[in-house]
Parts: sequence; structure tokens; C-alpha cells
Amino acid sequence: MLKSNSIGLSGLIFQGMGQLSPLFTFDGIISVAAFALGASPLAFIIGMIASLLTGNTLYQFSKRTASARGYYGYAMYGGRPLSFYVAFLYIIYQMANMLFVISFLIMIFSPALSYLTGINVPGYYGLLTIIIIIPAFYAVYSGIRASFKTQLIINLIEIAFIIIVSFSVILTSKDNSYIVFTPVSGYKNLFLGFITGSFLAYTGYGSIVSLGEEAREPRKNIGLAVMLMILIIGLIDVLISYSLVIGFGIGKMYDFSNTIIPAFIVIRNHLGIYASVLFFALNFVIIYTLFNTVLTSLTRNIYAMARDNIINKMFLKLNKNGTPVNALYLSILIFAVSLIISLMVFYKYYGYNGFLDAFIFFATLSTMATLIIHIIVNTSLSVNKRSFVYDVLMPGISSIIILIAMYYALIDAAFPFNYSIIAIVLYSLMVMILYPFKMHKHNLNYSIK
Repeated sequence: MLKSNSIGLSGLIFQGMGQLSPLFTFDGIISVAAFALGASPLAFIIGMIASLLTGNTLYQFSKRTASARGYYGYAMYGGRPLSFYVAFLYIIYQMANMLFVISFLIMIFSPALSYLTGINVPGYYGLLTIIIIIPAFYAVYSGIRASFKTQLIINLIEIAFIIIVSFSVILTSKDNSYIVFTPVSGYKNLFLGFITGSFLAYTGYGSIVSLGEEAREPRKNIGLAVMLMILIIGLIDVLISYSLVIGFGIGKMYDFSNTIIPAFIVIRNHLGIYASVLFFALNFVIIYTLFNTVLTSLTRNIYAMARDNIINKMFLKLNKNGTPVNALYLSILIFAVSLIISLMVFYKYYGYNGFLDAFIFFATLSTMATLIIHIIVNTSLSVNKRSFVYDVLMPGISSIIILIAMYYALIDAAFPFNYSIIAIVLYSLMVMILYPFKMHKHNLNYSIK
């Protein structure tokens, strides 16, 4: 069995923050959130509101059940087929998270190094960033205690740096304006920024749901940690988006994402070269924190699937640290194969710009997967309602916001956004085809609480 009482409220918050990295929002997610153009800060506010509403669903469910199943354990209240689907959808969601982060950091490595130092290296040197994944694998292998302690230290450094930089940029900018909190570029662009960026920035708070069997007082602490994370990161992300938009120039937002390294430009212009170099160095810890959180959550999801006989029982094996070790090895294998295939496809056919396409593809795939998961979990809570306001009304509003955003953002979607839609549809079809063969074998019930 997983080790119970291993992580408390503060540990849950900082473990989850590894996937909500404000440093990566500042560096990478803001680049795709900038599809909202000058309205990026408004997109982040909408993202925070939507996240608080979906967070309420997790909060309500966490008071009723706690297990390693995470999201698919909540989806069980909506029916066994939905739970089965969410269990597999969560895997592609977390894989997409790791892949869009590594794609982005590979993409910016050479341009950022050249911009800051004048040293020109081939783009493929960015592949060196993959080395940073190894410590994250080791931390997850070492168990949840070792994992969240390093997360706490690194995330405090990240947050302090980002807050100082953001306020410094705001105070040295001449472009401060409330207009960035209005849909200045139209609703399609606003919701495109929401889908590709601002909502993506908040996804990850649900990663701690799968720690239900390892947390202290899980029915109290998991839901509370979720809501606190959203509020903390929400305020920081709105600050980040505002500082970068006005720091770069509201009228220049069409060029924001095309520069690839807009955050570096803003920091250097407002704070100088040394702050930019420090920012470059801190970028590498993003890989550690995000991979740590994602793999911790994903291994528990796979472990629970094995226990429920959805997949082979071999993935129930735990090491001496209480880590589902075979689930970790499987996650590493799927990630490695996916990374190799994506690099071959995007780089071979689109050259160095393929890394940007890969980043957008996987970021959109991640967002689409998590939006679908949240709609299912919202619906499952309404089926299991105890309170009309918290179990029906708020989840319903959350789902409506998600559906509206998906409509505006994805109508007439072009490459690479349309490829993300195709990928999620094909993956969903494969899971649906698999279900009839497993429906008499899996053990999806409410016995683990």
C-alpha cells in the first residue's frame, strides 16, 4: 500500500505548485496566452474564475472520497464508462504537459543564449535541457517526502523572483493602462488566449487529488490546498500577464509571440542583462518542478488503474520509498517514445520552427484534455448532488464557461491547433474501442475511500 500520512497541507500546496510554475507562465505560457493580444490579463482573470469554479468541484468531491484514483475516482459517480475514459485521458493530459514544456525549452535555448551572450549555437543544442529531467525522475523515485521538500524550496525562490521582476517592470513602464482588462482584441482572440494559455496556466492544481491515500487528513486538506493554490497562483499570474503586456507594449502584441523570447526582452529592457541571465538559469528548474509533480500524480493514477484491473497488475509494485516504481518506468517509457516521435515529425517537416508548433500542439492538447476531464467531473458531481449551489449551479457555470471558450477558440482552428483536436478525438476513439473488452474485468467501485 501507499504510505499514508506522508504529506500535510503545506506539502500538498507546494507539490501542486510544481505544475503551476509561475516562472513557466512568465516564460512560456504567456507566449500562447498572448493570442488574446492586449487582453491577456483579462484572459488570466477569466482563467482564474473558471479554475475556482472547477476547483470547487474538486473541493466538494475531496470531502467525500480520497484515493490514488484522482480525477477518475471522482468521475466514477457519473458512471463506470466515464471513469474508465477519464483514467486514460489523464495519461495523455499529463504526457502533453511534459512534452509542451520540453518543446518550449528546447525551442528557446539557442535564441535566448544568443540574445543574452551573443554566443550562437545550433538549435539542437536545446536538447541538452532534457538532462534536467533525470533529477526529477530520481526525486519521484525517492518518494513523496523527498519530492515535496525540494518543491517547497524551489517554488519559494520562483515566486519571490517573479514578484520582484513583475513589480519592477510595472514601475519602469510608461504603458500602464486598464484597457488590458477589456476584450480589446475581440472575443475570439480573448478565448483563444484562454484555451491555449491562461486556463493552461492554472491546470495542475488537480495533480494533488491522486495523493488522497498519502495525505494527512485528505478529506480536509486536499480540497483546501486546491483552492489556496488557485488563489495564490491566480493573483501571481494576473500580475505576470499585466507586467509583460505593458512591459512589451500594448500596441506591439502582434509581435509578442513571434519573438519566441518576449520575457527575456522585457526583463533585459527593464532590469538589465544580469537579471536576464539569472532568469535564463532559473528556466531549467521548471523542468524539475513540473516533471516532479506530473510524474508523482501520473504514477498514482496508473497504480490505481492497476488496482482496479484496468491495466496489468504489475504496475502495483512499490519500491521501499512507497513509489509505484513500475508505473514510473511506464511513464518514462511513454514520455521518451512520444518525445522522439514528436521531435522527428515536427523538426523533420517544419525545421527549427517545428519546436514552436510542437509547443502549441501539446499545450492545446493538454488544455483540451483537462477541459474535457473537468466537464465530466462537473457532471459527475451534479449527479451526486448534496447541495444545489455547490454541486449543481457552480459546476454548471464552470462547464458553460468551458464550452463557450472552446467554441470561440477552436472554430475555424488552423495548424497546429486543428491537429490537437484530431489527436484528442482519435485517442478518445481508441479508449472507447478498448472499453468493451475491459468492462467485465475492471473493478471500478467505491471501495477505496
